[in-house]
Amino acid sequence: MPDLFPSVSTTPTLFAAMPDLVVRVIDVETAGHRLEEDAVIEIGSADIDLSTGRIFDPRETLVDPAGVEISPGARRVHRISDEMLAGAPAFETARAKFAGAPVYAAQRASFDRSRLGLPGRWLCTYKLALRAFPHVRAHGLQSLVKYLPLDLSDVADCLRESHPHRALFDALCTAVLLRRIAAELMPRCADAGDFLARAERVSAEPALLARLRFGRHKNVPMAEVPLDYLEWLVREPGMDADAVFTAKHHIGLRERAALAAMGRPLPTPG
Repeated sequence: MPDLFPSVSTTPTLFAAMPDLVVRVIDVETAGHRLEEDAVIEIGSADIDLSTGRIFDPRETLVDPAGVEISPGARRVHRISDEMLAGAPAFETARAKFAGAPVYAAQRASFDRSRLGLPGRWLCTYKLALRAFPHVRAHGLQSLVKYLPLDLSDVADCLRESHPHRALFDALCTAVLLRRIAAELMPRCADAGDFLARAERVSAEPALLARLRFGRHKNVPMAEVPLDYLEWLVREPGMDADAVFTAKHHIGLRERAALAAMGRPLPTPG
């Protein structure tokens, strides 16, 4: 399994050297139910021009959930009440305000994409952050804000009257995260189009985990998990797709390292 973003030295002229590449970073909040019973109650987005790093055109709207009540757990997280949604536009009307972007990005893109159904190319900043910053202790959005850390100064005015888990707040933080990801990963690519193609592929694959999330070796870096345990993960039926994908990746790395070691000359005695 080849590394789509091999390590190289970074370039300080990244943004200046790129053509225009605008991505709409988007986030949705829902009523907190599962699967088909859930309903979108808020959408927020911000555009980022990766040729300059500029974040602009913040948009947000509440959404009429068509009679679906907000669950108590979701209400505690995003602090949106059923009363706040009175008079909000219907979902199709609200969604239309965010349509038309050639490229979208979201922190958990499969979730936002499935809820919105907007056509276009989609990037997952969670999966890309795992590639760009594998040694950060956690890769949730607010964990990355804290532990990278992310510089939110140029979006601070828009964040001031809001809080995490509101759609625009999270979209703006994700836009800053995407900017950091691009600064880390794009110099490893031939050009902006190559970066986008690689990023889209990573976003469509299972996540390449930095640490095992369960079991006997929970929280151990994947590079340190014993080989026999990685092989067991691959063989075990019904195993988490991200864990299997990551285990195969690290088994391949170790196999290539072993083959390379076999080809080296023996050390000279003395």
